[in-house]
Amino acid sequence: MHQISTQRHQLAEGPFWSQSEQALYWVDIPACQVWRWHQASNETQHWTLPKKVSAVFTTQSDRLLVALADSVAYLDKSTGELEPLCDLDTDIPGNRSNDAKCDPNGDLWVGTMDDAEEQASGRLWKVTPEGKKTLMLEGIGISNTLAWDESRGRFYFGDSMTRKVHAFPYPEFYDVRSQKPFFAVKEGIGADGSCIDSEGCLWNANWDGSRVVRYNPEGDVLQTIELPFSKPTSCALGGPDGNILFITSASVATTEDELADKPLSGHVIAIDLNSAMGLDVTGAPSQPFAGA
Repeated sequence: MHQISTQRHQLAEGPFWSQSEQALYWVDIPACQVWRWHQASNETQHWTLPKKVSAVFTTQSDRLLVALADSVAYLDKSTGELEPLCDLDTDIPGNRSNDAKCDPNGDLWVGTMDDAEEQASGRLWKVTPEGKKTLMLEGIGISNTLAWDESRGRFYFGDSMTRKVHAFPYPEFYDVRSQKPFFAVKEGIGADGSCIDSEGCLWNANWDGSRVVRYNPEGDVLQTIELPFSKPTSCALGGPDGNILFITSASVATTEDELADKPLSGHVIAIDLNSAMGLDVTGAPSQPFAGA
């Protein structure tokens, strides 16, 4: 287990492994920051934005794409300037973006949520490189877990407020939330961010569960990794060989005693699945946005 982050974050989220850069990106939502860690040099850098930012992606150019609280925009890494692509939920001022991923075609799927976590006003949007957005779902509490298993025609999407993750059909998408979930977590735990490995298994960060759980395509628990913090937020597979599990975490709503007991709370860590668990599984690099 290796610590990557150089400071404790409030709410680190959205780990994104860039294969071309051999670097990991992530965000700290309330700090309005995008972070980058370069593996070979072990150096980090960050950009501070004018609004909350929930996700970051590489693109077909040197620019980044970011999911801001109320919009999607390009970020110029050299100047820090933002170029808007489209708005999100401007008709619901209390909403903000949350988990987001790019599908196998490079389109962005971004979920929103009530920032106060009081009502199910969240939505799921699909955004093309041209900036066209399509409403896919609504009535969501806390949008989380976006992952695609093309071989099984599945798109995994979860609502942390209901503690359920569903397997939606893909690419022929329709709402299956009234059906049995792919998995559900017990009360007091949130099914947060996820990633898919080479065997079609879903790795899910259990918020307030202090662990990441690996589910097989039938929804059964295969492995559990106990973590040195209570609030893991998401995970991504990457590294040169694709066998490093990167895990982000939060320090919000954590007592001083717990922070002292679990000093890695709010940090980003990396686990070599082969050496740590004897697992010979990998994951594809994170999917960049198809726009430039």
